[in-house]
Amino acid sequence: MATEKQTTKNGKKNLASMLKAFDDVAFFRWENIVANMPYFLFLVIIGIFYIWNNHRSVRMDREIRDLNTHLLEKQYYYNATRDSLTRASRQSNIADLVDTLQMQELSHPPYTIQVEDGEY
Repeated sequence: MATEKQTTKNGKKNLASMLKAFDDVAFFRWENIVANMPYFLFLVIIGIFYIWNNHRSVRMDREIRDLNTHLLEKQYYYNATRDSLTRASRQSNIADLVDTLQMQELSHPPYTIQVEDGEY
């Protein structure tokens, strides 16, 4: 009686009975597998495309993070250069540089010298 049901003491099916049950399923027969080969190939191609797309997106994400890091470094360099140029171009700094050349800062605004026609 126990051999008819192919069950163990717990009431579960054993491995041999489960493998024999696959023989009864029409999907797992050789003829059906060959008939469904285009569908299987389609699934394989879709799987390969999915894996390739995933690798491509991970690579692009890494490149974007690297470019953001480089851009941030360039931004810091630009800000530091701009600040140093702003500090160097202040009137007090330029006056100190001109003073070392024994020149003096203008004390009055510049004016235009006009020459008469006959004087030159």
